[in-house]
Amino acid sequence: MRPMGRLPVTHGLVAFGVAQVLAGAFASAQQSDAPVIRVDVRQVLVPVIVTDGKGHHVTGLKASDFHILEDDAAQEIAAFSTDTSPSPAAVAAPVARRAEPPPASAAAAPQPAGHTFVICVDALHSAFANSVRTREALTRLFEKEKPTGAQYVLLSIGRQLQVFETATSDPAAVLSRLHSPVVQPALGGGDAATLRSELNDLKNRMYDFCKGCDCTSARGCDVQAQSLKAGLDGQAEHWALLRGQFLAQLKDVVEELAKLPAGRTLILVSDGFSLQPAREFYAVAAAFLPKDERFKMAGPTDLESRLQAVIKVATERNVRIYSVDSRGLAQSSFAGNGSMDASTPADRAAQSVIRHVPSSNRGGTLLSDMDHQASAVEFQKGSGMEQLARATGGVYFHDSNDMLKQLRSALADGREYYVLAYIPTNRVQDGKFRKITVEVADKKLHVQAKAGYWAEPAQN
Repeated sequence: MRPMGRLPVTHGLVAFGVAQVLAGAFASAQQSDAPVIRVDVRQVLVPVIVTDGKGHHVTGLKASDFHILEDDAAQEIAAFSTDTSPSPAAVAAPVARRAEPPPASAAAAPQPAGHTFVICVDALHSAFANSVRTREALTRLFEKEKPTGAQYVLLSIGRQLQVFETATSDPAAVLSRLHSPVVQPALGGGDAATLRSELNDLKNRMYDFCKGCDCTSARGCDVQAQSLKAGLDGQAEHWALLRGQFLAQLKDVVEELAKLPAGRTLILVSDGFSLQPAREFYAVAAAFLPKDERFKMAGPTDLESRLQAVIKVATERNVRIYSVDSRGLAQSSFAGNGSMDASTPADRAAQSVIRHVPSSNRGGTLLSDMDHQASAVEFQKGSGMEQLARATGGVYFHDSNDMLKQLRSALADGREYYVLAYIPTNRVQDGKFRKITVEVADKKLHVQAKAGYWAEPAQN
């Protein structure tokens, strides 16, 4: 058994260090006697998951049961295969099955040698209470998981990338890591608490500002207003840097996972993240100064391009991303659950000045405006996670406290899926996005596949 001491750590700003740590994390998964199959770049592979109305995987479908379109133009399926890996239950109690002959209508696509699941915990945005829930759910998952030939990697990303368990086919090894006392602090809590403290401090400063100035107009208080804005922008820039680093690490993980020849699933567990880091801070100011143009976001740093870079790599190499919202059931952020929560003792005392803050300029109470702004920010945090899942053919799990069920569902999808291959009728490699639509003959079934790909020229 490996020692349970210091975890391998690398800072995201040192690209070589990240690559080196990730290469070590995936080393055993890359060791395979299976031949390397090189596919013509013009051929598009599309892993497809089919489930019924109750969420059960549908097996036994043939190539003729599928219909695939690219940019609404019908495509001919050139190859077809089924990847059915043994489930933990099947390993515990094997059941003999009659082998099905390959469909005559399509050639057989290459069969993956096994599946790799990377469980990636967002340590930057996760609150401590939610990181505890995450560890408990993962522990319960691997207590029941049986060896099936699948590979598992457990890591976290944030201010630094930390690998808890390198690629292993032994669930007990992952469970042993989860029991280590060094894991819980590395799963998050500290940065989320810092952000919450900074937002609460900003609210207190806004309270003080409005006690001394007419915050319906802020006239005669230009110096104080400019000081507030400078502080706000500085905090937003700091968090933009951290979140950009977070997305860069996520891209590094996807790129390393994409090198594997087998099936690939990344499970991202997070409280969600904003693609507009300034929005959380400007939302606080907007509740106090809704008509002051100085406190409206004018082109804040937008991390959408960073997110799209992750999605592009994942869709090109068929890495399915499942995003699990560790916040559980959505609740009022102002009432004590969001990063903009104002329930700390110091802030509760500051709320006593609300009745002294003029509200004629906002059409509602300051409390309701703050709650509305905070709720909008909390909702927006799920946008990036939803994009990652939908674009890559995964699932965005949210508004549920049953994280264990969500994790099991993600693993199950990696064990039962079809692979369709086609050669696009549009041969132009112009770098543009091509939308993919997959349908099955039985319209009652649910089809899950990646949203498309970018038609990039071949890389030499």
